[in-house]
Amino acid sequence: MRFEFTSLVAFLATTALADRMEIFTKCGDTSCNSYDGWFYTDYGAYRVNANTGCRVPGVPHMEEFCIDWDNRRLHFRFGGQDKRCMTQDSESAYGCGATCYKTTWREIPCYWRMAPIPEEQLATEVQSSAPSTTAEVKGKRAVNF
Repeated sequence: MRFEFTSLVAFLATTALADRMEIFTKCGDTSCNSYDGWFYTDYGAYRVNANTGCRVPGVPHMEEFCIDWDNRRLHFRFGGQDKRCMTQDSESAYGCGATCYKTTWREIPCYWRMAPIPEEQLATEVQSSAPSTTAEVKGKRAVNF
C-alpha cells in the first residue's frame, strides 16, 4: 500500500500533541516582566518574549504570537495553519530576588474575536451590486434579485 507524502504530512499534523507554554515572570515595584517564556512543541522547546502584545517569535514557522495578560489568554499562528489559542492553566511563586511567578498555559479552542467592531461601523443594509429586475413567467410576475 502506497501513501502520498502530502497525505502522510496531513495525518501527522492532525495527530500532533497540543502545544504548551511556561512563562517565568519577575515583578518589581511598578511593573512585571515576562520575557522568559518557553513554548513547547513536538519538535522542541523555544524561548519567547511573553510580555503583553504581538510579535513574531523565534519559534520555527510561527508567524504570529499575541498575548493578553489582562485576560490570561494568547493566540498564535504557524504558517499554513489557522489561529490557535491558549489560556493560563496555573500560577505558582518561585524563588528569586524579586516577586516571581511561573505560569503554565494550555491549548484550548479559540472562542474570542480578534477585536470587536464598533457599532457605528456595522452595516445596517446590504446593497446588491446587481440590479433588481421583474419578469413575467407564464402569466405570473417573478422578481429576480
